[in-house]
Amino acid sequence: MHTLADPLRHAARHYSGDPALICGDVRLNYGEFTSRCNRLGGALKGLGLAPGDRVAILAANSHQYIETYMTVPSAGFAVVPLNTRHAEAELAYVLEDSGAKLLFTDRDPGRLESLIEHVISIPKGYEALLDGAKEIELGIGVDENSLAGLFYTGGTTGASKGVMLSHRNLIANCHNWTAVTQPKASDISTVMAPLFHAAGSNSVIASIWSGGAQLVIPAFVPSDILDQIARERATQTLGVPVMIAALAEEQHANPRDIFSVRT
Repeated sequence: MHTLADPLRHAARHYSGDPALICGDVRLNYGEFTSRCNRLGGALKGLGLAPGDRVAILAANSHQYIETYMTVPSAGFAVVPLNTRHAEAELAYVLEDSGAKLLFTDRDPGRLESLIEHVISIPKGYEALLDGAKEIELGIGVDENSLAGLFYTGGTTGASKGVMLSHRNLIANCHNWTAVTQPKASDISTVMAPLFHAAGSNSVIASIWSGGAQLVIPAFVPSDILDQIARERATQTLGVPVMIAALAEEQHANPRDIFSVRT
């Protein structure tokens, strides 16, 4: 088996000049994307984080989110994606329960800041962190059984539970996703479901491994999403039924050429 560092290495080796991430006005090829991941890994180690330390993220979908999702486990830490719909008390519980040392966030952390050693804003603080960082080789000291992340359950019948997922778990899920969707280097996958959900991140590893691009959607606005799919000629996406229904209703009311979508 592999770790999350392997798809990053593979992409850097085989797809360096090809599109990797499209997010608003930002476009990164695989050379740029993997370099940013290597620098983020160096920055995290430079902050004094120890192997196995938890790094939380509370943010809308962005290219920085995907970089964090891939880099944190690859650098030997564990990512903790936080549900942006949770109340402050629920978020505080997860931070304390996980023992997170660092929080990346695109919003005012409020009293959460007092629970964490490092709070880094997205995008300003994040980009400043990368600007001063040196690249490191990811995947050193990490194996398939290393903890990749803590993914908290909904907590509808009690407190959320942190589900421990290893690199092997996430890579196995990637293989299952690949068997069904058969991603190719020519694909553009629209990431519109929240990345803090396991389902929302389903295509991330597979897209990187296959060399396809990802069209990252920060907010679910059906008209905007369909416009972007039409403009970028996106080929794949994933959403829960209510999202698909909303897209279908908008497309029915205002048809666009979205025939590039195959999955």
